[in-house]
Amino acid sequence: MGQHRSDRRARGVSKGPVIAVVSVILLVLAVVGWFQLRDRTSNEGTTAAGACVEGDATLEVASSPDIADQIRELAARYTATDPVVRDHCVSVSVTAHDSAAVADALGGAPRGPWNGDLGPAPALWIPSSSQSVNRVAATGGVVDGQPKSLATSPVVLAAPRELALAFTAAGTGWQNLPALQSGKDTLDGLGLPGWGSLKLTLPAGSPTDQALDAVAASTADVGAGPLDETQAASPQVTAAIAALANGSKAIDGAPTSTADATSALAAQPEPAKGTFHAVPSTEQQIRALGKKASGLVAFAPAGATPVADHPAAILATPWVDETLGRAAAQFVDFLRQPEQVRTLVDAGFRVGDDIPAATDQAPMPPIGQVLAPATGPAQQHLLQTFANPAVPQATTILLDVSGSMGYDDGTGTRLSNTVDAVSRQIASLPDSSDIGLWVYSRGLDGNKPYLVKVSTGPLSEGTRRQQLDSALQSLRPATATSTYASVIAAHKSAVSGFVADRPNSVLLITDGPNDDTSTTKQQLTRELTGSAQPVRVDVISIAENSDQATLQAMAEQTGGTFTAVPSTQGPELGAALGQMLS
Repeated sequence: MGQHRSDRRARGVSKGPVIAVVSVILLVLAVVGWFQLRDRTSNEGTTAAGACVEGDATLEVASSPDIADQIRELAARYTATDPVVRDHCVSVSVTAHDSAAVADALGGAPRGPWNGDLGPAPALWIPSSSQSVNRVAATGGVVDGQPKSLATSPVVLAAPRELALAFTAAGTGWQNLPALQSGKDTLDGLGLPGWGSLKLTLPAGSPTDQALDAVAASTADVGAGPLDETQAASPQVTAAIAALANGSKAIDGAPTSTADATSALAAQPEPAKGTFHAVPSTEQQIRALGKKASGLVAFAPAGATPVADHPAAILATPWVDETLGRAAAQFVDFLRQPEQVRTLVDAGFRVGDDIPAATDQAPMPPIGQVLAPATGPAQQHLLQTFANPAVPQATTILLDVSGSMGYDDGTGTRLSNTVDAVSRQIASLPDSSDIGLWVYSRGLDGNKPYLVKVSTGPLSEGTRRQQLDSALQSLRPATATSTYASVIAAHKSAVSGFVADRPNSVLLITDGPNDDTSTTKQQLTRELTGSAQPVRVDVISIAENSDQATLQAMAEQTGGTFTAVPSTQGPELGAALGQMLS
């Protein structure tokens, strides 16, 4: 019989599970350690960056004055976040600059240094409108990438409430302003007796620039634009811009800035008798005046609406390195965040679908068609026309059509080249100018050596522009000259038909000496002496002319200008005509 064993042993624990548990614990510890090491390394890197091992960097911003206060406030907010870019501690400094001045400076940036008179060289530019960016785009390499709009505000007219209501009732558009400014139309005709012609003051810079674009686009009938250079140089646009410029220059004592003009307009006790009636402004600028502008309203003329869109343009100029370029990009992103957008909207700007609360001065209506800014060359042409407008005057053009004017001169003849140049100049004159055309050569009108092709009168009268153009295109060279007799007759006619309150003149264009001995130099001098009205005689002498001394003395005697041009083919003739007819 078998016997059971009496030494019982304790049951042992299996080694497999223990090893597995230990392995898991070690793995967890390893992972935790790796994360701690990674975080420590990251923190050390962040600390190193935060220490700004590359030093400080200042992002200079050139901002349009109308938004500079808000950009300056947001710049301080951004700087307070202690931004670091490429191991540089970045701060932002904002300087208010007129957009046109910065555009002019940046026009030479790719070829030279920044204009130090404007302060620190900016890496970020926030002009009032994309118009300014377009002006410098042709220089190449100035702007890095596509600028982003930060805030918008429609360009409108700040006007007394009574005038704004009359404009609204009449459906006044941008294209109507030149006629109202020049006196061709009056505010009396809009139901405002005693107001007379519109007195629209136009301070240089924005938002006048955008208003000029709107007038030009509406006059040229280009809808939402953009206006191109050919359209900007068209006769009707040139005349419209000149009318606005001349009317504005005639206003004595008008403020030179939009902000001052708007404040002064609001302070006028009797709008109808005020120094001026209206001024281009942005909706935001009018709204910002609050109770100070209690009598004003933001009036939006009919037509596509110009907008101050405040693009943020990062510059690509010699003084902007990678650090400043990145800092500018980060700051722009910061400005477009909701909290910063709220600051801009609260200040009266529109940002996307966020529209400020309406006020009595700025009702904040929806914007219909937005006007695309004019191309750079077109904008430049508008500004040149505005700065140097043709002044309304009364001029009788006296054109030599003798045989020598048929001589070849370049690709045409002296006469054909002269006709083309005169036609172009007349096309650019304002409607308020009085222009006539006389031609002279032996036996043109019976015994008379001259012929009145178009009598002197307003270009706005009937079809006078078309008559002048047709008459010029019909001219052909004739025979000999009778310069002295023709000048005497044209001068007497101008004195008899003298137009007050503007320069009166006879413009003689000739290429040869006087062939008619029946009228002497002494007779010419005597006939032009002591006239009842001040009518000057301007002279353009073409090529070699043995009579130049007499013609120059005649011009000086009457207070006119003598200019000799070597040819009708080059630019000299057009420049001389521009000087004497504007």
